Amino acid sequence: MKLKNKFFIGISALFLSMTILSCDNFLDQPPKDLLPSDGFYQTASQAEQGVIGVYSDLRYVSDYEYLMMSECRSDNAWVEPRTNGQRDYSDIGTFRATSSLGTFESTWNAWYKVIYDANVALQKIPKTSFTNADFQKQLLGELHFLRGWAYFELVRLYGNVPMITTPLTPAEANATPQTKGLDIINQLVIPDLQQAQTLPGRGEILNAQAVPVPSEGRADCVAANAMLARVYMTLAGYPFNDPTAIAKAKICLNTVLTKKSDYWAPTIEEWRKQWTPAYANKYSIFAIQYRTGGNGNPAIFDFSPALPPSYTTVRIFGNQIYIDKSLRYEFDKVYSSGSKDLRGEEWSILDGYSAEPNFPAYSNTKESVTVDGATTTQYVNSMFYKFMPSKHKLASLSMTLDESSLKDYNDWPVNFPVLRIEDMMLLNSEILIQEGKIADALDAVNEIRQRAGCDLVPTDVDAATALNYVKRERRIELMGEGVRWFDEVRYGTWKQNTIDKFNRYNNPVGTAISDVSDGRYIYPIPENQMNIKPGTYVQNTGY
Repeated sequence: MKLKNKFFIGISALFLSMTILSCDNFLDQPPKDLLPSDGFYQTASQAEQGVIGVYSDLRYVSDYEYLMMSECRSDNAWVEPRTNGQRDYSDIGTFRATSSLGTFESTWNAWYKVIYDANVALQKIPKTSFTNADFQKQLLGELHFLRGWAYFELVRLYGNVPMITTPLTPAEANATPQTKGLDIINQLVIPDLQQAQTLPGRGEILNAQAVPVPSEGRADCVAANAMLARVYMTLAGYPFNDPTAIAKAKICLNTVLTKKSDYWAPTIEEWRKQWTPAYANKYSIFAIQYRTGGNGNPAIFDFSPALPPSYTTVRIFGNQIYIDKSLRYEFDKVYSSGSKDLRGEEWSILDGYSAEPNFPAYSNTKESVTVDGATTTQYVNSMFYKFMPSKHKLASLSMTLDESSLKDYNDWPVNFPVLRIEDMMLLNSEILIQEGKIADALDAVNEIRQRAGCDLVPTDVDAATALNYVKRERRIELMGEGVRWFDEVRYGTWKQNTIDKFNRYNNPVGTAISDVSDGRYIYPIPENQMNIKPGTYVQNTGY
């Protein structure tokens, strides 16, 4: 049985519902979908089911955070500045969003549900009867990974948030004040992830019967080191600016990169296949797992356009979320081989399609854009296509998908990558540049580009040029994966990049550079949270 199926079959025994309601406050009350924990966690099997249940809380993260609050906010995407209707992605992308926006509440609730459920399990599992102490230790390590990751995301998104490490009553939770984000990272995130570093590796994760199970959807020691490297690199950048974090990140990265061959797609064909249901993100260090039947990836609906029947029989309505012109420019370059970037057209981006019966052609337009001093014309309405397992894409890879298994338009069985080896390679390149090892740093860039059929970058360049090569490659390789906005923040370029983006589109109605104010590199504490007990929280600057 595939891991993702095991996850969700197991979850059904523990959880009555997986719905995350934006109107509910997860600090105010425990999740209603949990069976009473007093009668649970009595055996190793029940403990495992409880841990798998925490993984299930991740379902909406790909949509809420990684698409809406990262890609739409970043210079990877241009969202139509709609001034009416419920268009959260538009308000986020144009910096008009206020604390009342539903996505902010939903994301807050999603991560605090992970935390609540992890805290329950962390309290119960040490008291559970185990015949295999290593298995008990493994489950605890997985929980520490999940809780540490959850708090890391909350700090990146909201800054100062309540730090809760045990299951609390509603009254206790409501009385818990904010803790400084840096303190949360140092006091909880890093210690949790350090505990997760003791986890087994790929192929060594056990189930309750002491049988190894596939580990792509479960935290292991490599995932823990990769996430910890991401944490340290965040600390090294804006707004924390901690130079001591670089050396700590390097230790984690070196550990991860010793396993590079396990996670590197050796050919462009393999790279393309990893975004399909059958491959289940084969090369991801850690990916959120999805399957059909009501447990699919809801982000596919938002990432993808309204597609004609030849692409999919499942109706997708689509949103006005497009590839930024400056990123689209990178996929339009013709290299010495005569080809364009093999990660691009018909794979990561979609420029349009022909008319079909009862379905009009998708028309795209071109506008001028200046990138790196060169002015060209680029499509302005190209769409994210990376995660969409269309009939066309699957057929070209000799794969199929039984779309009749999909419950609805947001039920796609496409896993979402959270940590990939290319991310780690390029983070390491940033450190190597600081060390003056420019050629070594750009070797990683060129390895990624060579696989994609792109011309290689020169390695006899200065540090600033080399760093720009690394930043550009991160933007291209990791597009659509919720990385870019957080990169812009830690580079300290988020504000200028956003202003430049607005200017590229001539600042249409619904955008205002004045909205891109200091402090808005993080999001507001959701309004409902502020209103639970007025005076408990301090709202973030700029809101």
